[in-house]
Amino acid sequence: MEEEALGVCEVFTARGKAGGCAASQLEAIGRLVSIALRAGINPKSIIKHLRGIRCPEIAWSGSVQIHSCADAIGIALERYLNAKEGKESQTEEVRKPQSKLECLMGACPFCGGVVEHEGGCVVCKVCGFSKCA
Repeated sequence: MEEEALGVCEVFTARGKAGGCAASQLEAIGRLVSIALRAGINPKSIIKHLRGIRCPEIAWSGSVQIHSCADAIGIALERYLNAKEGKESQTEEVRKPQSKLECLMGACPFCGGVVEHEGGCVVCKVCGFSKCA
């Protein structure tokens, strides 16, 4: 986060060594959030619209579940603003999954079809994707 006299004005994003579509989407979201902040959009409005956007695979930050790259930016912006205002974080803490398979929730990462849990694996009936523990 970068801040000027009027408040936070820019967001920088990075997604490890991964490239391709996910990295380009993350860069695009970061640029759009930065433009919105510089245009005077209330950061709390940006947080409201980014938080909760879901992706097929989730990640964790401590005990906080991160549902997508957009959700991660919303969480980071919220944490930044709360820290600046001396408030506790409002992010919901949840139980971490016991296995990687619990992280695949609802949608196939390849076709978007519904994944089902079968015999220790998740299977997409639409495209045949499967992942086992």
